[in-house]
Amino acid sequence: GGDYPVPDWPGRIAGDEGHDRIAACLVLDIQRAWQWGKQVLSHVENVLEGGENHWEMGMNAFMLHVRRETTDISPVYEETGDPTITVQTADLRKALVAWCQQISKETD
Repeated sequence: GGDYPVPDWPGRIAGDEGHDRIAACLVLDIQRAWQWGKQVLSHVENVLEGGENHWEMGMNAFMLHVRRETTDISPVYEETGDPTITVQTADLRKALVAWCQQISKETD
């Protein structure tokens, strides 16, 4: 495993609650599996483009509920006490694109 790069993407705001949650989701749930990241991205893009109304996925740490405008990122285990955080779906998309590029470079 080793240390992960710090997730970064165009428009990333350090200390922004939603952006921090997206970053945590990338590191904990997508990890270095860029093929998996691309699958998640294709579902997110399908919702953004109107192909689906919404898409849900439970992962290691977080549950995604993707809608066209906003996405809820909730902890899988409620006992963590972490709240559900709502982010802009477009921000999630940008973050996934950047993360997939970042981690696929590392594995070449």
